[in-house]
Amino acid sequence: MTRRAEILVVALATVVPLTTAVPASATTLSNKVVSRLVIGRSVEGRPIRAVQKGNPDAARTVVVIGQMHGDERAGVRTARFVIRHVRVSSDTDLWVIPTMNPDGLAHDTRQNARGVDLNRNWPMNWRPGHRGATYPGRRAASEPETRAMLAFLAKVQPRFLTSIHQPFGEVGKDKDKPIHFQRRLARGLRLPLRRIDIGGPTMISHEPGLQPGGADNGPTLTGWYNAHYPGTAITVEFTRHPGQRYVTAVAGRGIVHASWGDR
Repeated sequence: MTRRAEILVVALATVVPLTTAVPASATTLSNKVVSRLVIGRSVEGRPIRAVQKGNPDAARTVVVIGQMHGDERAGVRTARFVIRHVRVSSDTDLWVIPTMNPDGLAHDTRQNARGVDLNRNWPMNWRPGHRGATYPGRRAASEPETRAMLAFLAKVQPRFLTSIHQPFGEVGKDKDKPIHFQRRLARGLRLPLRRIDIGGPTMISHEPGLQPGGADNGPTLTGWYNAHYPGTAITVEFTRHPGQRYVTAVAGRGIVHASWGDR
């Protein structure tokens, strides 16, 4: 073998194929917080905070919502871990909202301070209901927390949105959205991917301009977003008592890394 051939063999031997998904700009990862905003206030006046990391000029926007129901607390820890420890690719504009229900978090209640289940208050096939655990409010988007998130999501329009809940231990499947992000999310979180039924009769919406599947979506955050925007919003259900390492390192990195794809 000639000297030139030996050099070529050594060079080829050092090439390591990439077998896992990584961001296109994998060499430019940053843990820097770019901005902190108050996007609205709760019934009792508590701020709803959003933290931005990554690249504000990136084409891909990602949103992580740690909590909507105040007694489902694990996702808040996930969101805080992402803010403090998870590095973000420069091709991603990441927004993290630890809780959109700060009154419920303070009082350890599912609903907000007016007793409304914020995940039944969205203007998507909304219907009236009796007071109780899933009380939908007096009308669609009656609550300041819902209206704050409506305005924020309409402004940033994420390609991928993850909304964390408990306690069923699954990733909600949306048959009308690209499956790739959903599968990456389920794999990263080590949870099964399957359809989540919020219960109650399905109402058919006649609102024009809905995305595919919009008529079948309930008055939830992900239902509203998936019907009105081309991005993919997915509900994640942690188990009732997930471990500390799971809700921090595993879930935090799993959610962010799942966004490292175009669909």
